[in-house]
This record gives sequence, C-alpha cells and structure tokens, in this order.
Amino acid sequence: MTQALTKLEFSLYSLLHLKFGNKEFSLDSARWYFSKPMLKKLIFKLAQAGWLKSKSRGIYACEEPENAVRSFFEPKVESALKESGFGYCFTGASAAEIWSDQTYTQRSWEYTPFFIKVFKKDMKKWRAFLKACGISFFEKEPANVVGEFVVLKPAESIVIDEHNGLPVESLPQTIKFCEIHRDTFEYVLAYIQNKYKKKTSASEEFLLKAREAI
Repeated sequence: MTQALTKLEFSLYSLLHLKFGNKEFSLDSARWYFSKPMLKKLIFKLAQAGWLKSKSRGIYACEEPENAVRSFFEPKVESALKESGFGYCFTGASAAEIWSDQTYTQRSWEYTPFFIKVFKKDMKKWRAFLKACGISFFEKEPANVVGEFVVLKPAESIVIDEHNGLPVESLPQTIKFCEIHRDTFEYVLAYIQNKYKKKTSASEEFLLKAREAI
C-alpha cells in the first residue's frame, strides 16, 4: 500500500524515475548520479512506502507513478481497524451508514471518512497505530484531505452494539444524532422508522422513499 512522501523523498523518486524509468538500478548506480546525503536511507524509505520495488538485495526499480497514486485510494481503513486490537465503535455519520444498511452513504472514492468512538485512555495508542498504518486521522473536524481518513472521538466509556458484523453505536444514539442533523439524515431516520419500527421525525415523503430500499 503506497504511503505519502515528504518533499525530499518525492523529489528523489522523481529524479530516479526520470533517470531509470522502470529499469532496475543498484544503490551504487544511483550514487553515481545523485549525491544527496542519506541516499541509502531515502531509497529504503521509498521502497518501504511503495514507490520503489525491491528486486533483490540492493537492486530496485521505480513503481510506475500511476500505480503508486492509485494505491492511495485502495480501501484499507476497515481492515486496519479490525486488526488494531483496541476497543472502538463507529459513531455519527458512520453509524448512520451502518444502521441504514449502507442505503445512505457519506463516502466516495475521493472522500471517505470513518468516524469512530474510542476510549480516551487509548488515544496515544490510536495515534501511533494509525500513523504506522499510513492512515490520515483527525481529532477535530477534518480539513484538506482526500481518500480515506479516520476521525477519532474520545470518550471515557463506550457502549458497543453490533450490526452487520460491525461494532457500532447503539440505534437510539444514532437516531439522536440523526435527529440533531435532520437536514442531512432525514432519509436515515425514515429508513430506521420503516425497518426497526422506531418513531422518528421523518416526513411521509421520506418514509415512502425509504420503503423502496427495504
């Protein structure tokens, strides 16, 4: 899975691709053209981040830019969360998606937020884990981000329910969130009222529309 590069790392990748294209090269041959300090370390980081392919010991080839960029948008958050080993549940808009059985979705390939409630005591672990996975995360409102990212919502305690095999905030809490943000989530309220027989403020127009999806 390709990871983002620093300006220096991307500059080196660009130079390597211009010089070698998709041909194999050795660390020694790279040194012949580039005299950047810490070249060995930078090349190792490029390989670790998925921008170089390690062919054999000390032999590399550039990953094609198109393949490297495409990898940014491959889904990885949900599997990473399952492997984290930390307690969490989907909350807010993500919980609305889950309880609506994905008939409502806030996500697209270029903007894919995951809102999760986590134990406050685990915040340091979450930061380290998500950073190690190369996953963008925020603790407040997200800004200037594309692709997948996580918004952490710390809490002293968490009540975790389950729906469609996913850890999620309870249905009553999700209804409360949707009612507060009714302009955006009226369809979800209508779906919940139709499927789970929970009274909501959804209009008859939305109730009729949501019945078609059940």
